[in-house]
Amino acid sequence: MTASPTIQRLALTAALLLFVPRMLSAQEAKIQKLGGGRYLSESVSQFPIGRLSALRIEGPSNLGGHIVVTADVVDSVRVDVAKIFKVSSEDTASAYDREVVVKLEASGSTLRLEVRTRRGAPWEGTQNSATADLTVTMPPDWDLEANGRFFEFDLTGPFRGASIKAEFGRIKLENVTDRVAIEGEHTAVELANVRGEIAVKTSYADLIIHGVGSTGSHPALFQNQFGAISVDNLTGAMVVETKYAPITISEVALSGPESVVRGSNSPVQLDVRQLGSTQLQVRNSNAPVAIRVPRSLSARLDLSVGVGGTIQTRLLDIQTHPDLMGAGRLEGICGSGNGLIDVDVGGPGKVEIEGK
Repeated sequence: MTASPTIQRLALTAALLLFVPRMLSAQEAKIQKLGGGRYLSESVSQFPIGRLSALRIEGPSNLGGHIVVTADVVDSVRVDVAKIFKVSSEDTASAYDREVVVKLEASGSTLRLEVRTRRGAPWEGTQNSATADLTVTMPPDWDLEANGRFFEFDLTGPFRGASIKAEFGRIKLENVTDRVAIEGEHTAVELANVRGEIAVKTSYADLIIHGVGSTGSHPALFQNQFGAISVDNLTGAMVVETKYAPITISEVALSGPESVVRGSNSPVQLDVRQLGSTQLQVRNSNAPVAIRVPRSLSARLDLSVGVGGTIQTRLLDIQTHPDLMGAGRLEGICGSGNGLIDVDVGGPGKVEIEGK
């Protein structure tokens, strides 16, 4: 006997639901009094991995907090949520708790973790406050995307790729193998052990980089405004830019396309471990540039400063030509001249290049 079309559709729908990732568990939150007018709401959720390979985290613009993500060998994604409310009563804390919704749902290969609040949330414009701290454990080698205006991020891979946006917060990211894209405003950024295509932009806060490897024809981009930049142990090529703040670059082994360092009223200290046959261009104004290179350097030098500036060289064997030297200019060759170091400082700056 053949089943009716309606029964067949119901059976097909039931079968398909078996393959839709669903929440494994969600622990109901309970309000706890912490003292000092603060109340805590905690909950735990888990989601099966299935065919997922990416996590996207989204936070609202009227809530801040701390998001910690760790990649580990796990069989599900776990999210621990701690919401803290500074209010006058437990009833108000319970009402705020209902206003902050944390949701997990899958779409294709991406698991979406969203913190939701409504516009005009009850704590806005008052002496009360609400924050949400999330601790997430996810599988290694996924793509990670996060967007949270007032959040602080501590993100520890290995991740395949990471794309993070924040304002008025902090981003600390470690162990990425393929690509990094960070956009911040008034946001401190710290990266460690990242490889691949890298682009980091922020402002009014420090940008600190430890252990970077750029690939192919894409120099690693580190761009800041009115914030210091520190880069340590980079291989490949780089573009580093800021203004009215220092640039410190150490232990870099340059290769591939041209590397560029640009500052404006920015003291620059640059320690080059290896130059090879590539080019290093430094542009600055009204501030000194100090470069240390191996004594065995093989490169052409093109150094210039503005009126009132000076050029000094130490512990390097430089072949110069009298016609290419002046009060604010020095051109010469070290060794076979395989690479190029091109430095120009506008205004009364100073260029120092020293062998080590």
